[in-house]
Amino acid sequence: MSRKKYDANLPRNLTYRKASKSFFWRNPLTDKEFPLGQIARRDAITQAIEANNFIAQNHTPVALIEKLKGTDSFTVSAWIDRYEVLLQRRSLSVNTYKIRGNQLATVREKMGEIILAEVTTRHIAKFLESWITEGKNTMAGAMRSVLSDMFREAIVEGHIVKNPVEATRIPEIKVARERLQLETYNATRAAAEHMPAWFPLAMDLALVTGQRREDIVNMKFSDVFDNRLYVTQIKTGMKIAIPLSLTLRATGLRLGTVIDRCRLVSRTDFMISAGIRKNSPTGNIHPDGLTKTFVKARKASGVNFSNNPPTFHEIRSLAG
Repeated sequence: MSRKKYDANLPRNLTYRKASKSFFWRNPLTDKEFPLGQIARRDAITQAIEANNFIAQNHTPVALIEKLKGTDSFTVSAWIDRYEVLLQRRSLSVNTYKIRGNQLATVREKMGEIILAEVTTRHIAKFLESWITEGKNTMAGAMRSVLSDMFREAIVEGHIVKNPVEATRIPEIKVARERLQLETYNATRAAAEHMPAWFPLAMDLALVTGQRREDIVNMKFSDVFDNRLYVTQIKTGMKIAIPLSLTLRATGLRLGTVIDRCRLVSRTDFMISAGIRKNSPTGNIHPDGLTKTFVKARKASGVNFSNNPPTFHEIRSLAG
């Protein structure tokens, strides 16, 4: 008569071997055994029950219908192929597409072979931890955002029912750049009066509209009608209409007035323009031109800033 492999009085997957006088627990998913050592029978039983319960609560066997649909073999890499098609429909900027492509290539490299429906919060947390341990919290936050959107779209198309990213911690991002205060803005704005005529107007437009520098340099007089300035944001593709009556109380700036002043300076359809030039046949200013000229005005303001002084972009934080 053959010896029983497992003691009927022990929990599933737990066995006791007399030769070593030790308990062993077997993972039913992988058949790998874990030695528990020469511990008390009660402790071994407790640990085995906890392990069995963990497996039962966290493992979802592939249903027959899922096998028929092919979802049991649909990988993260395969979903990324589909997700990239969905991204193309969003009309994002060329630069945003490039960034997303690099991010998705990283996801594909690290998680591409995992079955999409089997991705857990643990997978996501481990993936993000590689950046967090290096102090790259901003990168971790960006990757978390991409993953969250990617799995959200997978839910919409019926591939999964739960987003594994939602339960992960949002990486704490410390803003290293100094914030622009109204007082320092005013000092920089005063110094800007000694810069090219288009630059102080660019600062005023950024302050009263709260738009990004790419949007500021693309604002045109032909985009003004029905007492509104119509803007299609370069980064998001979002279309907004800003009333010309919009006034910033802190400074008294009124959008309509700022645009009228732009008309006195610009000789092109662009509100912010240095005129037709060899490197700018349409007369518009490159976004980097705003950044570089802001640095000059900031230095000329006489204000003492930190090692990470505010940039033109920070003007947005004062809008509203």
